[in-house]
Amino acid sequence: MATKLLVIVGATAVGKSALGMQLARAFDGEIVSADSRQVYRMMDIGAAKPPPADLSAVPHHLIDIANPDEVYSLALFLRDARDAIHNIKGVRQRLPILVGGTGQYVWALLEGWQVSASKPNAKLRAALEARAAAEGLQSLYAELGRIDPQAAQRLDAKNPRRVIRALEVALSSEGKAADHPRKIAPGYDALILGVRMERAALYRRIDERVDEQIAAGWVDETRALLAAGYHAGHSALSGLGYGELTAHIEGTLPLADAVERIKFRTHRYARQQHNWFRWDDERIRWLDAPPLEQVKREVAEWLAL
Repeated sequence: MATKLLVIVGATAVGKSALGMQLARAFDGEIVSADSRQVYRMMDIGAAKPPPADLSAVPHHLIDIANPDEVYSLALFLRDARDAIHNIKGVRQRLPILVGGTGQYVWALLEGWQVSASKPNAKLRAALEARAAAEGLQSLYAELGRIDPQAAQRLDAKNPRRVIRALEVALSSEGKAADHPRKIAPGYDALILGVRMERAALYRRIDERVDEQIAAGWVDETRALLAAGYHAGHSALSGLGYGELTAHIEGTLPLADAVERIKFRTHRYARQQHNWFRWDDERIRWLDAPPLEQVKREVAEWLAL
């Protein structure tokens, strides 16, 4: 029998975590994070991790499992998520609830991708970095667009580390296998709930959250990471906000300008997430802020099937 898996997806700041907590309490669930930044330790504020009260009230998995200088890959996520779901349902007989906005993670799990863990190709990366210096980053981005247009569409074309890494993956033989993975039946009976809101309202929610994160000490969190020896060259710190706040700490960017850039980049990221979670995707049951009791009834009916 397929494992029942409740899934909650949507753009950043839209309210996925809050809904996940409510449904976990209502249906004896445990939450599996599908967020590529929440895996990293020491990045609580910038990664918008659930508050300590939520983490203690409901078991959460795949949060704080890697150091900021470690590379956490899709292959590792699939291994860890499948193990967590098995233990939640198969061992403890509770409801696994996958919550997150990293689209590749979500669909790879639900579609049964078989992805092998591949090591970075240091020689190829060095060659690509040299090409970027000689030809300009746009040349590499254009090549990525020809080889893997979907990956190019999701990337920030001005982010050298992301563009070079994506092209390295696309050009390597291991990368080709990862981009076009073998799939098997995943063994999940998934109810996918999508949380959405009108774009202007979402942008306001994003801006409010960024202001709250700054007030909560995001600058000091970034300063602590730098003091611990982590830097923008590490995968974790390439995430939204940490580069801008690093520039502020180093004295090259006023805080107000850093905050505005973070908000702008987060708006763009939310638009990119729409490429993974489209409103016309019939696999997703989209929610426009319906009453919680209505959502609970739908989940209860699905569980009873």
